[in-house]
Amino acid sequence: MPHDAEIRSLVERVCVEIDRELRAFLLGILKDVHLAEDAYQKTVVRAIEASDSASKATVRGWIFRIALNEARELKRVSKRQGRLNQAVWESFPDSDRLQTGKTQDGPEWVAAREEQVEIVRSALQRLDGNYREVVVRRIQRGQTFAEIAADLNRPLGTVLTWMRRALLELREMEELRHLSDSE
Repeated sequence: MPHDAEIRSLVERVCVEIDRELRAFLLGILKDVHLAEDAYQKTVVRAIEASDSASKATVRGWIFRIALNEARELKRVSKRQGRLNQAVWESFPDSDRLQTGKTQDGPEWVAAREEQVEIVRSALQRLDGNYREVVVRRIQRGQTFAEIAADLNRPLGTVLTWMRRALLELREMEELRHLSDSE
């Protein structure tokens, strides 16, 4: 066990040492400050969680590889989640449901959007309360995972896990699969 603690300590230390480089690397890939920050947070959590598979000689490159994988995954997820995020945002009563930047405003389009909003609202209600709270804070309020963790007084890893589980549950819901396939 001392070896595991030693390598974990090394991974944590290297994450701190390469903080600026890692953030710049992720920003260069993602071209979005918020996505880069999320990828950075996920990278550090993932590296610490998987530290037992790191090698002392290659830990720096190993962390950058994790960062690259996280950035790629975030790009994939953000493309898939665009419509879902919009529908979640619109599902809240205080949001302007027609403020989407689109010119469609006919009754059929409004009715279809209302149906999508109701589908998402219903799906969110079926989530565990903690999962739903993280999704709402992240998507509607635009909070980073670090801010959410601080507000909820939970570890960052827990908040990231809740979001990951919420997204997995939402992706498994048949009506949301149909929603993201439409248009």
